[in-house]
Amino acid sequence: MLFSNDDYENVSSITRRRVCGVMAVILVPLALAACGDKEEAAQPVRPVKTFVVQTPSAERTLTYSGVIAPRIESQLGFRVAGKIVERFVNVGDQMKAGQKIARLDEIDLKLAENSARASVQSAKARVDVAKDAFDRAAYLLPKGFIAKAVYDQRKLEYDAATAAYTSAKDQFDQAANATSYALLVADKDGVVTAVRAEPGQVVSAGQAVISLALADSIEVTAAVPENEIARLSVGENARIALWAAPDVSSDGKIREIASAADTASRTYAVRVTITRPTPEMRLGMTTSVAFRVQEATPPVVVPLTALTEDGGKPVVYVADKEREMVKRREVTLGGVAEDGVRIKSGLVPGEIVVSGGIQFLTDGMKVRLSPDFSPTVAARGSRTY
Repeated sequence: MLFSNDDYENVSSITRRRVCGVMAVILVPLALAACGDKEEAAQPVRPVKTFVVQTPSAERTLTYSGVIAPRIESQLGFRVAGKIVERFVNVGDQMKAGQKIARLDEIDLKLAENSARASVQSAKARVDVAKDAFDRAAYLLPKGFIAKAVYDQRKLEYDAATAAYTSAKDQFDQAANATSYALLVADKDGVVTAVRAEPGQVVSAGQAVISLALADSIEVTAAVPENEIARLSVGENARIALWAAPDVSSDGKIREIASAADTASRTYAVRVTITRPTPEMRLGMTTSVAFRVQEATPPVVVPLTALTEDGGKPVVYVADKEREMVKRREVTLGGVAEDGVRIKSGLVPGEIVVSGGIQFLTDGMKVRLSPDFSPTVAARGSRTY
């Protein structure tokens, strides 16, 4: 078949287009790969902040917030029912033993006392009459002027009158005591922490009128979480400092540890007696309570910034100083410390751990460590570089 010049030009154009298409398919991936190599090669080595894991101390301090409270706080009330006509104290008043607190209307109590007094006098008259009759019977019986039955009857009447007189005297003493109970007084020194009744109010026997915190001893109440309560025991020493004035402090001893956790907070109440309270320590003040405990297998401590997650598990990045790269490593947490996080397993003293910029790291990434390896303390049991 013969082709014209126009046919040759058409075939050449089609061929050229096909060749160009094939070359594009071949060259584009190569170009992209070359660009990726350039980008990977051009990726800078990331500088990181690191610290060296130090050997932890076997002794550590547990610090919790607490509140100064009285060791004993009594709810004082009248021992008889009645209407309050006067109250002598207010919240915050310093009380002395024997000082007046409140007074009831004692009219009814006085009437009961007078009635009891009259009963005593009446019983005493009956005793006197019965005694005279019994004495006469005792005199006449040996002479045979009365029968033995009459004598026994007079003796029975005298004994009954005597018992009635004794009962009347006891009732009178009780009524007199009730009258004296109309005045409520403090039985010990203390401070009024609450007022629960006002003049004009009718109260029942035993109903609290005020709350009195005894001044002989104060203590601090702290809430300790369940994962640390086993480390404390009664009699251990503590250090107490005021939150408002940290330089005001005192020693203390654990007096009591609650046997059950609080249902709401799941913490245990620990009561610490203040050995030598200072004048600045007042009821209701917030304090810090520090306990020193010994660890059988003390965990290392790392800053919180050294931790991240991978697949829901805590990990850290351990730096290789020689190869200048990092490796991702899973760790087991052991709770929060004052200056970081305790690591139960996964790290050993002497290893270099990244503490800054970990969100940009990947396993095996090249990093640049600080050339100045003069350690500075970053956290208890660790150092920063």
